[in-house]
Order: sequence, then C-alpha cells, then structure tokens
Amino acid sequence: MPQRPFVSSLSALALLIAGLSSVGTSAQEDQGLQWSVMPYLWGSTTELDLTFRDASVSPDELSFKDLVDTLDGAFMFQTEIGAGYWSVFADATYLKIASTDVRDRISIDVDSTQIFADGAVAYWPQGFGSALSVFGGVRHSSFDNSFGFTATDAEIPPAERVSDTDYNDLLLGLRYHTPISDRWDIRTYADYAFGDSEGVFVIRGSFAYNFGKSGQNSAVVGYQYKEAEFTEGDQTNSFTYYGPLVGLEFSF
Repeated sequence: MPQRPFVSSLSALALLIAGLSSVGTSAQEDQGLQWSVMPYLWGSTTELDLTFRDASVSPDELSFKDLVDTLDGAFMFQTEIGAGYWSVFADATYLKIASTDVRDRISIDVDSTQIFADGAVAYWPQGFGSALSVFGGVRHSSFDNSFGFTATDAEIPPAERVSDTDYNDLLLGLRYHTPISDRWDIRTYADYAFGDSEGVFVIRGSFAYNFGKSGQNSAVVGYQYKEAEFTEGDQTNSFTYYGPLVGLEFSF
C-alpha cells in the first residue's frame, strides 16, 4: 500500500496550531489546569463493503456489501486536560467484530479487531470550556482482519485473506456546546482524517446532563456516525459505523 509522507501531516498540524494561537484577541486569566475523563459505550452497528481480486475465488473483481453487523466486544475512553485557550485530548476505541455471511454461491467469515486512537490539540477562542473549540491532531487506525471464503462449488477450494495494517492520518475537526438550561447542554462534534487512509469522517450529537455540587460532571447520551475507507494492495475495506452512545464524564 502506498504510504503518504506522515511528516507532511505533522507539518500541517504545526502550521495549524501556529495560526490558531494568533486568533484570540482578548486576554483570559489562567484558571489552572482542568482535567476530565469519560468512559463511554457506543452501541455501533457496523457495515463493511469489501472489494478485492483473488484468483482462488474468482478471476474477476469481487465486491461484497454490508458484511458485518455483529459486535463481539468494545471499549471506549476519552480524556482531556486544558487551561487558558488550549487543551489536549485523547480518544481510544477498541472494537472486536465477527460474523458469518451466506451469499448465493459463497459463505464469508469475517473476523476483525480494530483499534482507533486519536490525539489532538484544541484551541478555544473564548477560553477552555467555552462553547467552541477547533482542533488538529493525528488518528491512528489499526486493523487485524481475516476474511474466509467458502464456495458452494466443491471444486473451488476455500480461500482466506489476512491483513494486519496500521494507518496514520492528520485529524482536523471542531466541537460546539450549547447550554439549554442550568443542567442540560447540547454537544456537537465533527472531524475528518486523511493521510494513509482514504478518509475517515465522524459526526456526533449528544445531550449532556450536568450533575455534582458545581455541575462539573456529566451524563452524556447521543448518537455517533462514522465512515472510514482503507486500501491495502488490491483490497479496499469501506466501513460504516452508526449507533447510540452513552457515557459518564468526570471533571477535576
């Protein structure tokens, strides 16, 4: 798989941070470091469109849509620390997916372990914790995929394609929080990552109920949608993820 130079992604991120640092015009006193952690669950439905060439199965290009809808395991965690106009955050997602899909002339076994890890620097024009933040960083996507193919024609032997590939992308995005009452907020999030992958897009909307003595903690309920496409040699994996999200955010 051709690799785009990752150094150019880091250079673009450095330029973004340098440009954002000159945007704020009003001074804000340093309120000290603030830190938050949020474990969460994403009840994702996952669809995979797989396209490849494999002479052991067929001499022509094969394309299979919507192969996967079974989630065997998942873990998600987000943390952020910031002060003044800046913050740094990280987000990690682990997904274990497996399914068997029977088509007219072939049975397909899918086993996929996926790890997504984001790290980004965010700029808050009105200060950390205010309504709007824009961010830039890197997204690491790791896949350990196994695809087994068994044809109904006994003369065609079973075939298997295995891949273990990492992708590093430049990540750009924004977040916006809107209070709707003393206790409730609406939170929106969107990002786009590009580089080694063919593109990864995430959009999320959620409601947050703030609790605790000073309302510093939040219970979050929302919905997240994600599209991601990855190419390795003659194989293209196009994933679509969507589903409800719930989490608890603790701030210190």
